[in-house]
Amino acid sequence: MKINKKMFNKYTLAIIALFCSAAVFFAEKEQEGGINIETFMPVEAERSVVLNNKVQIVKVYDGDTVDVVRQGGKKMKVRLYGIDAPEKGQKFCNTARVFLEDAAKDRLFTMDVRYKDKYNRYVAVLFDDNGIALQEDLIRNGFAWVYPRFCDDVMLCVGWENVEDEAMRTRQGLWQDDHPLSPWDFKHSKK
Repeated sequence: MKINKKMFNKYTLAIIALFCSAAVFFAEKEQEGGINIETFMPVEAERSVVLNNKVQIVKVYDGDTVDVVRQGGKKMKVRLYGIDAPEKGQKFCNTARVFLEDAAKDRLFTMDVRYKDKYNRYVAVLFDDNGIALQEDLIRNGFAWVYPRFCDDVMLCVGWENVEDEAMRTRQGLWQDDHPLSPWDFKHSKK
């Protein structure tokens, strides 16, 4: 199909009008509180900023959720990517939290943001100065599982699964129990 200049101008104007309409729609919904525009945008812009900053953990909620502060003072709630730690009411829940507090004390981490979850938390990998993920420390010491449903980075997750196998074999942390219940199964059993 041959497109003439007049037809091209109509299509160009239609596309521009469509984009302008979408921008106005999202801006109005954002102001109404109905749609969070960030949920429709990738976190790449935030990711590139965060990667250039070190973060410090300032609060530990449990074995896989923390508050971090970036240089410059911005506080962010972060869910550790790819792992799941024991839930409140499960054995090793408090031990996992204390282990994470100790592992994070007086240390800076590089944060690799993967996405924002439905609770508006950043889901990220926290790397120490040696390039080792904080998640790996939790898994190695038996205070977290690799979370198969949410661990899709092949390079990290396969390595973490090997670390988890070693923690199981050597009966570290929660692997001292013969059949520890994963947090996702624990939550499911509570329903």
